[in-house]
Amino acid sequence: MVNSQNINVITYAQRHTSIKGMIPILIALLVLSACNSNKDKQSTSTYIGGEIINPKRGHVILAKNNQTIDSIVLNAHNRFFYEFKDVDPGIYQFIHGERQLIHIEPGDSIMVRVNTTEFDESISFSGKGSERSSFLIDMHLQWEKEYKKVRQHYQKSPEDFQHFLDSLHRIREKKLNKFNIKYEASSEFQEIASAAINFDNYQRKESYPFSHYRENDKIAFINELSGDFYSFRESINFNNMNLFDLYSYQRYLSAFLNHQAYKEYCQNHSYNTVSYLHNYNEIKVINKYITNPKLKDMKLFRTGQRFIENSNDKKRVDEIFKLVTASMTSPDIKKNISNLYEAHKKMEAGNIIPDLMLVNSEQRMVTLSSRVQKPTVLYFWSYNSHMHMEESHKKAKDLQSKYPEFNFIGVNVNDENNKWIKHIRQHEFDPSMEYRFNNARDARKSLVINDISKTIVLDKKGRILNSHANIHRTNFESELLAYLNQ
Repeated sequence: MVNSQNINVITYAQRHTSIKGMIPILIALLVLSACNSNKDKQSTSTYIGGEIINPKRGHVILAKNNQTIDSIVLNAHNRFFYEFKDVDPGIYQFIHGERQLIHIEPGDSIMVRVNTTEFDESISFSGKGSERSSFLIDMHLQWEKEYKKVRQHYQKSPEDFQHFLDSLHRIREKKLNKFNIKYEASSEFQEIASAAINFDNYQRKESYPFSHYRENDKIAFINELSGDFYSFRESINFNNMNLFDLYSYQRYLSAFLNHQAYKEYCQNHSYNTVSYLHNYNEIKVINKYITNPKLKDMKLFRTGQRFIENSNDKKRVDEIFKLVTASMTSPDIKKNISNLYEAHKKMEAGNIIPDLMLVNSEQRMVTLSSRVQKPTVLYFWSYNSHMHMEESHKKAKDLQSKYPEFNFIGVNVNDENNKWIKHIRQHEFDPSMEYRFNNARDARKSLVINDISKTIVLDKKGRILNSHANIHRTNFESELLAYLNQ
């Protein structure tokens, strides 16, 4: 997540590619397992190891339920090895820049191999217990494959939309049946596997009324849906920690909370997920449906984050911040939202933007302040999001010709210099208007960039006019004109 927008599918053979180069780790696993077996026949050791191709940093992170379990150092050959002292069975997140799910149970000895240039498409698992993680990857890639297709069907009638969802479900169901014939999985994983094939369609049904063309009459459209359209909700456990890290479960919870929040204000206002009304009501809905402290804290954080990152209303930001922190129980989550809140205050309109260090296309360090020589639009891009990268540059080029009073500067948020330069040249971006952060992680925190669609508008002195703009919004040009006429 946090980014991962490529839509690709890998075959079963690709997921189980050769593990040449990891033989030393495999031997270590076998030797350690054998030694353990000889010492105590009753004990069961659990291991994870593997190799990172084109590593972005010197370690991988293993996390579960929104908490880091351990940071595992890569050796000189970009390999890692980790033995669990006391494994908690379930879904873990394997993180190295990007992240993906891995399912671990006692006695597993799982090997991971991933190339960071195409993270989701290249990740493969082998070894004892690896089939469960491979199934979850399959479901994730199936979701990516379906993504564009689903968007085209949101305009269909409820009956036709349901038929379409049923056809998608049959594909997933066949994969699960095939898995169950070949492998004997625990009841705990069976629950996860069933959720992986069901919850994406549940999420689509929650989102359906808001993506349908009846823009000005959504509540009437919702009320017209047949009584059994949302009957699946009766089976939903909104506090299931077994599914905490499952992407499809989290996507569903977000869609459900959005739906229920809208119903609280739908009579007098239109649907707007970044409005004060929507987020105020979503906090009420979270407190009503989510009782598990970890799930509640995570959902409250994301609601607060969304509003703080999209609002220029200081009073409303203060109110939402107080509401989410009042219901949080985790000191760490409270600290995270407080840090975001404090960073946001520094990015409020009227403040001078933090003077960060940038790298230009000639590999020289420059300050951000030195680049602001007239009113400036900062837009951000990543080469991991190709469509966004291309559309943002196309939009900026068009706006630059219309509004020469502004400079439109593209700032790359990735770490790898050579890949950044390669993309500038391949796509023929104007190198004089291209920069990257010298320290992307710290810069993103300082500027509160959690979504690369964010755009920042500055006056000629580097004073912030709007830190929550979006170059792709239909009203962006009218905003620029308003700034010029001030």
